[in-house]
Amino acid sequence: MKSGNGVAVGHEGWLYWVGRAREVETFYGDTAASRRILGRWARLIARRARRLDKLGIRHVHTVVPDKLAVYPDRLGRPFPGLDDPPGVRLGRLVARDSAAVMVDLLAPLSAARAEEPVYLRTDTHWTYRGYLTAYRALCEALDAPVAEHVFAGSSQLERFTFDLGEKLTPPIDEEYVAYDFPRRAERTEANALVRVRETGQAVRLRGLFVGSRVVLTNPQAPDPRRVVLFGDSYIYSPGARLTAMLAETFAEVHAIWSANIDWAYVEAVRPDVLIFEIADRFLRQVPTDRIRIDAFAEARARRAVRPTLRARIQGWLR
Repeated sequence: MKSGNGVAVGHEGWLYWVGRAREVETFYGDTAASRRILGRWARLIARRARRLDKLGIRHVHTVVPDKLAVYPDRLGRPFPGLDDPPGVRLGRLVARDSAAVMVDLLAPLSAARAEEPVYLRTDTHWTYRGYLTAYRALCEALDAPVAEHVFAGSSQLERFTFDLGEKLTPPIDEEYVAYDFPRRAERTEANALVRVRETGQAVRLRGLFVGSRVVLTNPQAPDPRRVVLFGDSYIYSPGARLTAMLAETFAEVHAIWSANIDWAYVEAVRPDVLIFEIADRFLRQVPTDRIRIDAFAEARARRAVRPTLRARIQGWLR
């Protein structure tokens, strides 16, 4: 295997996303640009915290560390900033300038890797153990009980070509542990973008995720609170992801794939808790929080389908 297409090949086949134009490396280093961007994030989080406090909504932000920060030893070459990654630096800024709560995931993930892998070898995402580790950390930060049956799921070995592996020539697949757990929560709502994607009728499915919104309810949940969760692929509901796990703890979870907070939606739902999650590598772009998530999703859904299906979507939206 050779590095290329934005992927670095480390020891024993470990793959890392480093960017096609060294943008990840540039951001990880303590540069003027990264300091400016992280400063903007700290100010945004402070504004969010003040607004949520006024609404009486408990809130936490968390940054998912890149695999680079948790497995620097497998990379096999020098890389700037691995001892002080962007998410950690942002946490210090937030702690200094506001009362917002940042949940640290780097420390628990780094500790958990001693027992078994917490990241997939050929992807940017966690193994099931990584998801369980993050789920526990978020529950602890919110004084919420973990649902013990989430930790008592079933597992089996499967093979799959993940995102980083498919970028190589030839593609590299990986044997991984597929994990599932008993579900007491049910999905009770999904917006137009989710429905279009699930029909399989979109012209192009790849990348058709930003703007997705689902609601899961669980009458048996040990915590009666309502949660709104903004995040990216780490929260997405299928499989053993954070949305599914949190829905086993909380009575109602609204999961929205967006780095922007839809304030009109938050004020309409009036959750007890708001969780914001973002991957370290996506911190390079600071959101504006100017979005209406369902209008955004409907527009994407219309553009995604074949013309003959647009009338059906119009029917969904009525």
